[in-house]
Amino acid sequence: MNQLSNGPKAATVPLKRIDGLTCRMVSCCRILLVAGVLLWGLAGCWRDGRSAGAPSPDRLRIGTSMQVRVANPLVDYSYNIFAMLATHDTLVRFDADLQPLPQLALAWDASADGRQWRFRLRDDARWHDGRPVTAADVKFTFDYLTAHHSASAWMRSLIKRIQVDGRVLTFDLVKPHSRFLINCGFIVRILPRHVWENVADPFKPGDAKVTLGCGPFVFEHFDTRTGRLQFRRNDAYHGTPPAVARLDLFLNHSFDALALALERGDLDFFYKYASGFPSMHLATLAGREDLRLPKADAMGVPAALGFNLKHRPTDSREFRSAISNALDYKRIAASLLGHCEKIPDTGFIPPAFGDRQAGAVLTYAPEESSRRLDQAGYVDTDGDGLRNLPGGDNIVLTLLTRADLAGIEALLPILTYNLRAVGIALSIERVDLSTWIERVGAEQFDLVLFRTTPWGMVMDAGVASGYFDSRRKGGGTLANVTDPVFHDRCDRLLATTDAACQARLGHAIGQYYADYLPALALCWSVNTYPVQRSWQNLAINQIGGGLLNRQTLVNIQLGGSSK
Repeated sequence: MNQLSNGPKAATVPLKRIDGLTCRMVSCCRILLVAGVLLWGLAGCWRDGRSAGAPSPDRLRIGTSMQVRVANPLVDYSYNIFAMLATHDTLVRFDADLQPLPQLALAWDASADGRQWRFRLRDDARWHDGRPVTAADVKFTFDYLTAHHSASAWMRSLIKRIQVDGRVLTFDLVKPHSRFLINCGFIVRILPRHVWENVADPFKPGDAKVTLGCGPFVFEHFDTRTGRLQFRRNDAYHGTPPAVARLDLFLNHSFDALALALERGDLDFFYKYASGFPSMHLATLAGREDLRLPKADAMGVPAALGFNLKHRPTDSREFRSAISNALDYKRIAASLLGHCEKIPDTGFIPPAFGDRQAGAVLTYAPEESSRRLDQAGYVDTDGDGLRNLPGGDNIVLTLLTRADLAGIEALLPILTYNLRAVGIALSIERVDLSTWIERVGAEQFDLVLFRTTPWGMVMDAGVASGYFDSRRKGGGTLANVTDPVFHDRCDRLLATTDAACQARLGHAIGQYYADYLPALALCWSVNTYPVQRSWQNLAINQIGGGLLNRQTLVNIQLGGSSK
């Protein structure tokens, strides 16, 4: 085994100036009266008596549409995101270029076969109650999650044992796993053993201090009535301390209300994990001299259409290819992104991944779709305008979608119209997130609308494989590809640390998506992050979710009216 090597140092990524939107925004003639009334009622919550347009160097006021139900990182998805940003450290972090950075681990290495990973922990980390962070805490965290956290149960089949020797942890794996740093070292928030060892059920923690971490901020208060989540700076933090003393997050607000609050200066900036500000709500912000609208190509897919590969007729590659020609991608992109047309390709990997394997650009060709359906034997045998299965039944596909998916109101009519035009009917079922996850896991759909996140695109073997590999079920992944050829490509990618080999196998996986179409990306996205112009030295890190990230929190400064 090689000697432990230090991880690369973090570097500040300057935020490029955006003088204006490159996309023509939709008309600003939207219904503002209701939003204005809503904002009036909320203004007292996020202004705290300060005059509008007066940011404080000691506090960041962040508005979001995200909703937190309970301040518990193992139970509430959104709170877990904020824990990642504020209160909980991991073994390593990743920068905007997906390069690993030291966090609780100062150094790490792996055996040549990728079956053993070793981490040397820093010795100055402390929990928020003053107790030292130990290697035993790290081992406990992995053991506890695999035993009590369903989304982490997959690690049980990967990690054979964890050995502790002072401040050095050694993970012995069941099989090679070249992406252990991002799949485990980054995603697992380390928990204090002395808090969680007496919590038998994470959903019933009693009075355990489940918000306690060792990160740069300390949980202070969560007001469920007003939707306000507050953190204060941890002045004893082992790393570089944040530049601001407080984080105030204002949760569960509509985008109309958030836009008006940004206009008035009542918020410093917007955050939503893995999402930008919707284009239809950006029109009134575009000309504001006191706001900047930095943007970046998204590493996730804002809307995708997945197929049940076990149901007829979506199990047919010919049928899926015909569906790909039936969809009006320009109209879909316009509905989701305004007129920033970002037409996807069959390779499923967004352009933000520069080394991706691009497939053929998806094309709206309803005549070609009809021809393919005819050729595959899906014709209208009874003259009612709908195509029939070989047994005679009309083709009516169940489309499962999350009710909270951004842009769903505009997207569903387009999909319904496009498919009906080629003789296919949709039965749409809109459900909440938990029901959606349950239904996807039970394969109770023909088509499913979903989105991908930057983390989701790099998890497991990377290249979006974590969404499709049937061996990784749970958490809302489609897990719809059982093909040994696909599994072999993923396994070989995980088994090699050779960069050229990894790139070649990544391209092969992208080509598999293009060839077999387990899902269709409906558009590529550009994420826009409104922020008050007076805040400087911010960075966009999409693996951290956007503009709010550890790098921003360390470097941010209130610098007046900057260019």
